[in-house]
Amino acid sequence: MPEKLSGSLRFTDLTLTVDLLVEALENKDGARDRIAKRHGIQKSVITDRVRRIEAFFDAELFGGPQRKDLTEAGKFAAKYGPRLISEIEEFAAMIQDAAAEN
Repeated sequence: MPEKLSGSLRFTDLTLTVDLLVEALENKDGARDRIAKRHGIQKSVITDRVRRIEAFFDAELFGGPQRKDLTEAGKFAAKYGPRLISEIEEFAAMIQDAAAEN
């Protein structure tokens, strides 16, 4: 793991952040509200999770005065994040299948 990456990464933080990034890429206005409603959580939880992911990767994903605008890193994560999430879920399923064979 690169030296810059530090702290712990929770998969739920990553999936929620990617969901928000994709939503914000499509329509930044109200993205946090829509994601909060979809997941049944407060916007403050989303903000906390985004900050954890930004700290882990040492990169700001949102910028601008109200942190609604995606940075270049945020756009990149919105584009490739869903594929990464899918691959991690597939990998987890393969590990679980292998463990069940024991």
